[in-house]
Amino acid sequence: MIFGAKTDIGKVREHNEDSFGCKDNLFVVADGMGGHRAGEVASSIAVETILAGNISQIDEAGLKQLILEANNAILAEAEKNPELAGMGTTVAVLVLFPHKAIVAHIGDSRIYRYTAKGELIRLTDDHSLVAELVKRGELTEIEAKEHPHRNMLTRALGTKGNIEVETMVLPVQPGDRFLLCSDGLTGMVDEDTIGQVLAGNDMPKVLAEQLVALAVERGGMDNVTVVIVDI
Repeated sequence: MIFGAKTDIGKVREHNEDSFGCKDNLFVVADGMGGHRAGEVASSIAVETILAGNISQIDEAGLKQLILEANNAILAEAEKNPELAGMGTTVAVLVLFPHKAIVAHIGDSRIYRYTAKGELIRLTDDHSLVAELVKRGELTEIEAKEHPHRNMLTRALGTKGNIEVETMVLPVQPGDRFLLCSDGLTGMVDEDTIGQVLAGNDMPKVLAEQLVALAVERGGMDNVTVVIVDI
């Protein structure tokens, strides 16, 4: 595996509330939300908790449990610090094994697979209000991008009660390229353009920098984080 990553505050936000990290065969991106710096705290807790887990023999159930532990850690920190009340974060996690990958996510941070055949496949569905409306046929994809509540999530870490973590297992082939990103990328750069960049022969770090630069050039309305992993 070869990986590269890049994050940027963008042109509008005062702080970068995205966090990312990797350890061995595990990669994670989190996009925080909340009051002053609270989103930054929530996303950092999520990444740190997940990276601290034992993932050498992990399966779907184990990965779900690890993400739930991250949720509990965020809630515990908010209990101790009233100024952090209500903080939350998305999370997108990729665990790679020799012949398979496990994907897990909550929120609207995404994971894509770009195959050796040149096909870009979105592996995650956004947990957001507009995504639900698109599924029900009440909005088009174009309308969703301009909807005033396009950033409203239906699932996030930092929530009390039962949280449903969405997971999947898929085969891994030599030549596969995986992309994890916050919505600061997908809100600014369309999937056709993302696919064109991922088709390049550059190293993952260079491609990550190119995608982030595109998102910033096209408005940079949010923090943007990109992690790319090559098999």
